[in-house]
Amino acid sequence: MTIPTLVSKYQKHSYVTGLKKAYSTLSNVMALAMHDDEVLEYFSAGSIDLYNSWPKIVKKYMKVVKTCEYPNLGDCVEVDDNGHSIQGDNDTIYVTADGMTWSSSGFDINGKKGPNQWGRDIFAFYIANADRNGVAQGTVIPWGSKLQAKYEGSDTYYWNNNPNSPLCTTEIVKQYGKDNYYWAQAKSCAGRVLEEGAMNY
Repeated sequence: MTIPTLVSKYQKHSYVTGLKKAYSTLSNVMALAMHDDEVLEYFSAGSIDLYNSWPKIVKKYMKVVKTCEYPNLGDCVEVDDNGHSIQGDNDTIYVTADGMTWSSSGFDINGKKGPNQWGRDIFAFYIANADRNGVAQGTVIPWGSKLQAKYEGSDTYYWNNNPNSPLCTTEIVKQYGKDNYYWAQAKSCAGRVLEEGAMNY
């Protein structure tokens, strides 16, 4: 194998390891938050109001060492020409002691360090805000996963619902990985990497 190939293989392995760690961390955090329900705010219908409770959860259960808010997001993450975070538009960014950065829509496993691309070192998740289709409230759902398809009740959310046109490919990551307006095209990679245990694209 050539040196560039070895470097790429090592980098991909580190991204996979980082994603698994971040997913495990967030799952544990949400389990604690659900246990200590005073941290969460609820709508009248009984579903989690994650928009308002997310900052409380992060600050209480994660080792936050730095917080960045718009228009100073560039102090924590890569931003576009308008000062919007590659990681999630104008979301507040939290930097944890392990160097990861977190927003309400995703995490970057190595912080501001490159490549800062959705599907490489940035991955998307969301939290089940209610019990639905056998998925418990508070469950962390990786975008593009079978779990997301189950929760939403539709296979269209699954990264490989069409094997001839999967939602996570090398081309998609290259085209949309740094576009914080069209990043949805690459966010399904979280489900693919966790399912395959590797970055096969």
